[in-house]
Amino acid sequence: MPAPTPLFANAVIEADRQAPDPLALLMRAYDRAIRACETFDYVGARQAINLLRDALDLESAASRSFDALYEWCEECVEGRDFVSAAQCLRTLRDAWRRASHMAPSSTPAQWSDLPVC
Repeated sequence: MPAPTPLFANAVIEADRQAPDPLALLMRAYDRAIRACETFDYVGARQAINLLRDALDLESAASRSFDALYEWCEECVEGRDFVSAAQCLRTLRDAWRRASHMAPSSTPAQWSDLPVC
């Protein structure tokens, strides 16, 4: 089963020409959300997390799982728990980054090393 792919055609991300591929855009969106949480920027964190949510194709079960995590992050931000939201978003970002560097012939044992929120 392929990994869920963000549908960034449906989301507006302020990206320059140095980040043309979807994974780079995803990393920028995560970085934006994490930075907002780290600076206790309520509005910025909500906007960045909404951007991540809007990019999902909710027809996929995996995407719905990501949506649930993003929703939890939004609830944390709503309750002013920016630290928990940033930790979860950082874990997700790092997992995407690690997964992008794995060989296509990865075994399930290698996938078990990925952190969980």
